[in-house]
Amino acid sequence: MSTIPEKDLPPGRHRVLREHLMSEITNEMSEANEANEANEAHVTPPPVRPPLWRRPAFVAPAVAGALSVAVVLGVTMTRDATGPSARPGTTSSDRAHDTMSRQSPAELLERIARTAEKERLSRVRDNQFVYSEVENYYWKMDPGVGLPDGCVMTQEGHPYGVKQFWESVDGQSEGLRREHAGGKGSGDGEYTENTIVRQLPDKTMPEYFRQVEELPTDPEGMYRWLYGLEPGERASGKRAADVGAYEKVATLLTGQLLPPKTAAALYRAAARIPGLFVVDDARDAAGRQGVAVAMKGASLSWTPDRVGARSELIFDEKTDKFLGESTVRITGPKNECDVLDKGDLVESVAVVDRGIVDETGRLP
Repeated sequence: MSTIPEKDLPPGRHRVLREHLMSEITNEMSEANEANEANEAHVTPPPVRPPLWRRPAFVAPAVAGALSVAVVLGVTMTRDATGPSARPGTTSSDRAHDTMSRQSPAELLERIARTAEKERLSRVRDNQFVYSEVENYYWKMDPGVGLPDGCVMTQEGHPYGVKQFWESVDGQSEGLRREHAGGKGSGDGEYTENTIVRQLPDKTMPEYFRQVEELPTDPEGMYRWLYGLEPGERASGKRAADVGAYEKVATLLTGQLLPPKTAAALYRAAARIPGLFVVDDARDAAGRQGVAVAMKGASLSWTPDRVGARSELIFDEKTDKFLGESTVRITGPKNECDVLDKGDLVESVAVVDRGIVDETGRLP
């Protein structure tokens, strides 16, 4: 599968990790001094399951510098370096603790909506195709994931790797799906192709561009569509309804090309969904960094522990462009067979490119 070069720590993360480590060292030395002064016998603390570090490339430089300080103070720090191989988008276990933002999700989404409605989309013909290039990640498909002996790894099918799609604008022409064996741009040039059959209208979610165009272009209408409300009906206020509306937003953004007015209405309607918050330093499957509007208990993929995860809709902070969606673990492991730690990536989809083309196989 595709392997993308790993990135260094973002600005400021070296300092944060060193400060965190120094704090732990200081606390440990303070406790030791107090114990000596009281002439208490040394008691070995109970064993703690070491967290799995998912991003060796992100954390190694900072840890190396921090360990040099630890050695001077006579303290030895160890970490379990086993676990999934480094993947763009996966994170170390400290991520869930320090990326929460004080930004208002409503203000962020309004800014993104204003940017979206300024976009221009040329007239689209029925005989054209929507081109999409996506990078998918799912932890069960990661070749670096290993389970202890005796643990069972279920084998459901999950998207993984780089894929290109050419989907009919009106759903009436056959499209094309191209899956790259070694990752697009890896140099091996190997890929498989499959035909995308003609699409039938779906009453729940749009399946092709002409259906997307039928969605409401006003925030109130879009809000009612997200919640599936009939005329005169009010939202139930139930948590499940809010999660369902959020997941509709995520599905549209990751799966469809949205006209400018439709996108703006979607962002403004999404801002009304309760339970949203903003996460800084979010990363997608392609390793791109951005700011995310997130919700706990939501996910685009099947996961047995939805309560223990959060979904992040990631946007470029400079351009407000939608980058992708990631599902992140927010709880620690429950047993030795649970290999995902707090802050680890469950799945991610990065929308690398999207546009209109005249025929399959052609790029925007």
